[in-house]
Amino acid sequence: MHVVDYAVRLLEEELLRHLEPEVKAILEVGSYIISSGGKRMRPVLSLLTCKALGGDERKVLPLAVGIEYIHVASLLHDDVVDGADRRRGRLSANLVFGNDLCVLTGDYMYAKALWLYSRYGDIKSIEIVSRAVMDMAQGQVLELKSIGDIIDQETYFSIIDRKTGVLFGASMAVGALMAGREDYERFYQMGLKVGRAFQLVDDALDYSGSEEKLGKPVGNDLREGKCTYPLISVMENLDTEAVKSSLRNSDTAWIREKVIQLGGVKKTYQMARMYIEEALKELRQLMGENNAKVLETLVLSVIERER
Repeated sequence: MHVVDYAVRLLEEELLRHLEPEVKAILEVGSYIISSGGKRMRPVLSLLTCKALGGDERKVLPLAVGIEYIHVASLLHDDVVDGADRRRGRLSANLVFGNDLCVLTGDYMYAKALWLYSRYGDIKSIEIVSRAVMDMAQGQVLELKSIGDIIDQETYFSIIDRKTGVLFGASMAVGALMAGREDYERFYQMGLKVGRAFQLVDDALDYSGSEEKLGKPVGNDLREGKCTYPLISVMENLDTEAVKSSLRNSDTAWIREKVIQLGGVKKTYQMARMYIEEALKELRQLMGENNAKVLETLVLSVIERER
């Protein structure tokens, strides 16, 4: 069994076991979204970072579960904010169970994650994930406030680092910390780059992916008025006022066509690959070539995925 598959299997066994709510409705919502699948990339990154550094992955396992709870909680809240109706190829939890129950289940999962860290981690690990959750909330607010506007590259990266990158950073930092590394902040910075690449690919797929593979409609973010890197990278060739008007009126089909035609998707993948290559170079320097191989397949999958 490949090391990534082994890590995913370890996680799947623990995700529902640790949830343990006393209220049945929370278990139903939590089980629904957890069983929807997903790549489990963040917690696997934590497990494999610990393993590659010679640590015991069983020691970091409950903390990796906590990281996935944080991610799942953010999805529950995001789908309510966005009014989403599809997630991972089936009806979104908010459509099945209602907004109120999904928000409260998300709250429970955030709290459960921090409980796992207080029981199985230490004060440093709690600081790492608490900082990540605060940044994630701020990133979502920044994105929300930018809807319908044309943003520049600096603002875009400020948003995605917070809403996506920080949890990848926290995943690697916690894995390194639990393996006894004092330079865990360097692993945080590597994870941040992997998270940047992940979100860049996500934004590229919103233009060029297929609904069947993504499990949600293509062009969703664009229709919601979100200005992401594929569009930013070609804005110099487009009429700013026309784009802004279309973003605010969800008249975005022509924007998608133009972005693809002008090479915006290709530029986005190139940027994502650059961050992955930087992260891998730093990994090899910090871990050594052989140890880094444990993580290479997972990290490279970020830019090779189709969903």
